[in-house]
Amino acid sequence: MNSFRRFRSFIVWIVFFLLGFFFPIFSESKTIRFTLEPDRDDIIQYEFELWKEPNLDLEIPFRVVASPGKIQLYIPNGYEYFRIRAVAKRQVRGFWTDLYAVKSFGKPKPKEPSKIIARKTATTDVLVPIQKGKGINHFYLTENKIQVKPILSQPMKTSVRYRVNGGSWMVTNQPELTFSNDGNYKLEYQVTNELGISDSMQVWEFSVDNTPPTTELHWEPPLYQKTSSAFVGPNTRLELKSSDLGSGLDVIRFRTTCGNNVPSEWYHWDIQTSFENIVNSCSEDLDLEISATDKLGNEEIPKKIKIQRTKKGN
Repeated sequence: MNSFRRFRSFIVWIVFFLLGFFFPIFSESKTIRFTLEPDRDDIIQYEFELWKEPNLDLEIPFRVVASPGKIQLYIPNGYEYFRIRAVAKRQVRGFWTDLYAVKSFGKPKPKEPSKIIARKTATTDVLVPIQKGKGINHFYLTENKIQVKPILSQPMKTSVRYRVNGGSWMVTNQPELTFSNDGNYKLEYQVTNELGISDSMQVWEFSVDNTPPTTELHWEPPLYQKTSSAFVGPNTRLELKSSDLGSGLDVIRFRTTCGNNVPSEWYHWDIQTSFENIVNSCSEDLDLEISATDKLGNEEIPKKIKIQRTKKGN
């Protein structure tokens, strides 16, 4: 029913909090084509109001009228929104529609993110297995301390002989070992009771990973930069590349804050995620946060992008 031409370009400001870059995308005049078929016989025309901003209290709109049927609506440069109402015989007017965004009008509604990512629940296991290859599990420490407590069938004094990574042997009653640094560890220990009877040597091999993944932002095509500003066009894509040297990357997440609303839930960023769709999902200023987590639940400090709507010539 709707027909239209792809808009040439649009304008937003994107501010990298960490890098301090600005990314304007420019807007031009355009004509959109669609059809309005009245559902009543007494509808004689349609009124259109064109707006530069979604706040209707700050400006006087540009108004046009059209007859039912095929519509060619000319959008002057700088106007980003419009709304419609029907006019019946004897100048009886209906209610205004909600505001339509010019840049997204007539386009298919972007697919909703496929998955909401919840924070990982804490585990009571000291060591958890994580697959590091085909059928190969590697154990990771979930706490920074290990306490060796002998389990006895009857009360009896015991001692524990232990060493870490092939170091010197140590003897104590109940060793409590701290592993604060990332790395691979091998713990060997043996329990001996007061009768001099020892159990077999126990060997634990595990890794410690307290470091979250790191995410890099890649723009395609590369951004054109001038002083503190960088420019992107309507076909610019944002690709995320996250790496983790420990337990491995689990997921890349994102969430948005539209205007003064509360932040959204965290959503899964995958190959279907479109930066343009995220920008077009909000007609106000938009904050975008991106964060990766690893398989142990270590969370990257979110990278923040602020997208500010502006006009050409400002």
